[in-house]
Amino acid sequence: MDSSAVTVSTLAEEVYDRVRAGITSGTLAPGSRLSIRSLAEQLSVSTMPVREALKRLQAEGFVVFERRSVTVVSLTADELHQVFAIRLHLEQLAAEWALPRLTPADVSELRAVLEQMADERLETSRWRALNRRFHQRFYECAASPYLLDLITGVWDRVEPYMAIYASTVEDFSEAHRQHLRMLQLIEAKDLSALLAETHWHLEHTSRTVAEALAEARQAPT
Repeated sequence: MDSSAVTVSTLAEEVYDRVRAGITSGTLAPGSRLSIRSLAEQLSVSTMPVREALKRLQAEGFVVFERRSVTVVSLTADELHQVFAIRLHLEQLAAEWALPRLTPADVSELRAVLEQMADERLETSRWRALNRRFHQRFYECAASPYLLDLITGVWDRVEPYMAIYASTVEDFSEAHRQHLRMLQLIEAKDLSALLAETHWHLEHTSRTVAEALAEARQAPT
């Protein structure tokens, strides 16, 4: 999480944005306990805007206030499965709407993102950002701000667990193969095959994350 000082003019909103970004990026990991005072010190603000930000995040389901602490929400295996299932249906709908509107320029931009992702020297955080951009750029072609907003909300729920995915796999070669296959089907405008590939892609990702979570929870503390 960026710990540089927050400007006074946008205090409340910036504190919220910083803490939310820390949660969705996985920097503030699922299950971790947050100290209002420590966050305030990191952001060089008083405790009041931090408390307000956390209350807002609680309303959105990102944190939970307990008797003496605030904890980042940690999804169970079943909840994670549900979120990925929701993501699958939303993204399949977006694909259905996007393909008829796809242009050669769109395909070129998607290919350019994958070319960047192929760099083996990429840091994990950069790969994750490009991974999200690849998917989002395609779904923007659906020309539905409402659908894109729903997908973004689900991605924000999943993103902390993508950090687990990225740290678990030996490399991103399998993910890259799947992305290239998706791009091939996008360019061919083969909807049925693309829907099937999207299903496999998300199932593979969710299974990898679920296995990593299970191992972490079974590990001795």
